[in-house]
Amino acid sequence: MWASVSAFNDCSVTGPRILVVDDEEAIGRALQILLTRAGFVVDVVRSAHAATAVLKDHHVDCLVLDYRIPDLRGDVLYTSAIAEQPHLAGRAVFMTGDITRRVHDAIDELGCARLEKPFDVQAMLQAVRRATAGIAQQDAG
Repeated sequence: MWASVSAFNDCSVTGPRILVVDDEEAIGRALQILLTRAGFVVDVVRSAHAATAVLKDHHVDCLVLDYRIPDLRGDVLYTSAIAEQPHLAGRAVFMTGDITRRVHDAIDELGCARLEKPFDVQAMLQAVRRATAGIAQQDAG
């Protein structure tokens, strides 16, 4: 695993907490920079196994995940994530380079945003902002 969970351990950092799961290092780094600059607390892992460990130990407000992760499909990881942290239901943005109708339908059935790779950075920001809208109000009440 190339990323640590340092952002999750820093209590002085505020903003919705985003966990990015993508096995492509360049995409992970680009998303970490983009989302951090937009005011999010961001950490990146490169496998579903590492994401599961983070989800067991740290509160996460939103997932940004690749549908095709080598050790587990993104939809399976998402289902596991909402079992661990139920507030994540509907708070995920899926990225995929897979253009098949079956994959698109599978993501759409989950009720989450879907962006095709390569994605527009503004579209990614909008999708994450929508997924995290009202976080303070929902989690406090």
